[in-house]
Amino acid sequence: MNPTKYWMWYPGDFSIHQGMRQNFTREERGMGWPAYWYIDDCNRNVRFTRTYQLDQPTMFTVYAHGTGYVEINEVKHRLGETLHGDVGENVITIFVGNPQGLPCVFVDGETIKSNDGWQASNFVSSLPAGFDPLFIDKNQNPNVIEFQKKPIKPKKIIEIQDGVLFDFGRAVNGRLKLNLLHKQIVTICYGESQTEALDVQMCYYKQEAVDEKTPIRKRAFRYIFIPDAKQTDVDVIAIHEYIPKKNCSLFRSDQQLINRIWDVSTETLNLCSDVFFIDGIKRDRWIWAGDAYQANFINQYSFFNEDIDKRTLLALRGQNDIKQHINTIVDYSMLWVIGVLNHYEMTGDIGFLKIIYPKMKSMVDYFMSLNCQIKCNTTLKNIS
Repeated sequence: MNPTKYWMWYPGDFSIHQGMRQNFTREERGMGWPAYWYIDDCNRNVRFTRTYQLDQPTMFTVYAHGTGYVEINEVKHRLGETLHGDVGENVITIFVGNPQGLPCVFVDGETIKSNDGWQASNFVSSLPAGFDPLFIDKNQNPNVIEFQKKPIKPKKIIEIQDGVLFDFGRAVNGRLKLNLLHKQIVTICYGESQTEALDVQMCYYKQEAVDEKTPIRKRAFRYIFIPDAKQTDVDVIAIHEYIPKKNCSLFRSDQQLINRIWDVSTETLNLCSDVFFIDGIKRDRWIWAGDAYQANFINQYSFFNEDIDKRTLLALRGQNDIKQHINTIVDYSMLWVIGVLNHYEMTGDIGFLKIIYPKMKSMVDYFMSLNCQIKCNTTLKNIS
């Protein structure tokens, strides 16, 4: 997809920043659990440049998330104001910095606009500006993922173990909306099985002292158990959050079990691939190169979604400087390199390959340096 206008950033930064946020979403029994490996973040100040040769005057406006300004032929202008490009050469330079999030810009005009042709620099290297088809409207904020939301009512409600069990009939990845009828506060116990939800002490997700105004974080579940309540005390609706994508595949056989396995597998991949390919929607929620490699491979035969592929590869690799193996696992760094190959063979996307190739090369150089180090240590050991 190549929209006519889109938000721009330094290539890879959107995926790196959102990947960092994704790897901080894990929760276990009331505790946050950030990923236990080195995690990069986006560049904080970026320069965008492009030169236009105009046959007639034109107007444009630059919007940004961050602080900065616009230069037209080295004359400074404010962000968010209507600017004028005159006949002849117009060198447009946009500076934006954002200490809290992703620095990004949207250029809104008929001729001068944010599309192919802009270069982005982090003041060390310059590459074609990055973008994502999720963010093509000037009123959006690429620091905030916009999920589609689908209300899901319980398929079954029963009173059990002095409480109320809600079965939504499917895996939900989202939030709950409570309507407390005869209760001031309640405890919410989550489960992917009925047994887990009913285990008030040991269920993986539980939120206590919840009233109708209490923020309820996004979690994955099928069952909800409200202990010490009756069915007339509380109404619960799940708000499933997702990013729509088209399943290009179709498989059917004369074996119903095989068909069911295919359907469940496809839905599992669908749930685990909104912005990135993640380990799972319930427990881990992290981006692992091993899981991504498998999802990347099967993506070719199901959703054929190039954008999730690219975001995941960019998020896993981070910035060019290497601190350690991806997810701290040697094999996962190697699977990441193979994932780049798989993506290219799947799409033939030369533009993406040009952006990610320097990071792939430095990763392979890292392999070789470690190999040489092992050989040198072995040699010295043998000499001694």
